[in-house]
Amino acid sequence: MNEISLVGWFHTIAGTLAIFIGIYLISKFKVISSKPNLGTIYLILTTITAATSLMIFNNGVFNLEHLLGFFALLGVFLGLLFEHKEFFGLSKYFQAICYTGTMLCHLIPGISEVFTRFPPSQPIANSIFDPILLVSFGIFFLIFLITVFLQLRHLKTVSYTHLRAHETREDRGW
Repeated sequence: MNEISLVGWFHTIAGTLAIFIGIYLISKFKVISSKPNLGTIYLILTTITAATSLMIFNNGVFNLEHLLGFFALLGVFLGLLFEHKEFFGLSKYFQAICYTGTMLCHLIPGISEVFTRFPPSQPIANSIFDPILLVSFGIFFLIFLITVFLQLRHLKTVSYTHLRAHETREDRGW
């Protein structure tokens, strides 16, 4: 088992916090937004996690985790763009897809690291291609699709300005 570097620990802690905050935001507000302070913290932690993932080379080569880090950065950037600019009345939907996609980009490498490192004496999985991980990836992707479907259905019934006003009101409570 490879030892975790200082950057690796920072990356792991930021990513773990981001996952819990993202789950909380989706469960409370139905979508992730930068409007509540916690949403801003989520996006900052996601950016830190994605950026630091690009600095970690366990095998000395660019790999799936790096690609997901790049996609997470792209999701944050596009999500912010869609959150602040309106495009043909579809921005709220694209924002939800982008920000929820960043959660998927956290969960896939997160479960990979846990399953290939623990328990230390005999990890659950030997590689990211281990069947248990492939099933886990599929389950996470299915959860992502269901979550996005429910978000899009929710957003269709809520006006965007009402959603933003509600989140801003909640923001004052933080």
